[in-house]
Amino acid sequence: MAQVEEPQGSLPGDGAPSEIAGAAAPAVPSEPELIQQEVQFLANHIGIRARVDVELHPEGYYANIRARRSSGVVIGRHGATLEAIGHIVRLMVVRHYPNVPRVIVDIAGYRQRRASFLRMKTSAIARIVLEGGLEMALEPLTFEEMEIVEDELKKIPGVRAHAVGDGSPRNVIISLTKK
Repeated sequence: MAQVEEPQGSLPGDGAPSEIAGAAAPAVPSEPELIQQEVQFLANHIGIRARVDVELHPEGYYANIRARRSSGVVIGRHGATLEAIGHIVRLMVVRHYPNVPRVIVDIAGYRQRRASFLRMKTSAIARIVLEGGLEMALEPLTFEEMEIVEDELKKIPGVRAHAVGDGSPRNVIISLTKK
């Protein structure tokens, strides 16, 4: 029985051309279709039966897992599992599309709901800080969540946010701007 050797530097199934005579490489779907397929594949293996919608946004591809039930296990602490799934999917897609932008994975709109909640909470705390003159703390936030808070505070003159500590998530303090 003859062995088929892959070209040097490639792994079986990594998309490298096969040396099998007459074997045609399968057609690679477009970037959004490939992202949709890979997110669907991972969701199914995690145990989630869902549909995946993919849209291109300025910050990258947004892949929303549309499941009947949102699973906290898939979201993870502060969205860490969703972040990891997005990173894995990007690594899977970059084999075929080296310049693929960031892949943001969401489930049942969790990220959008979280961003909306953070905006409302930031506005409310900023009003309290302006009225009372004392600083107030938010719960520990990831870098992305901190950006949402800072963007919201740009709309409110007289207050600012700063992070305390190292790493992610970080404690965030809203205080009056120094005059």
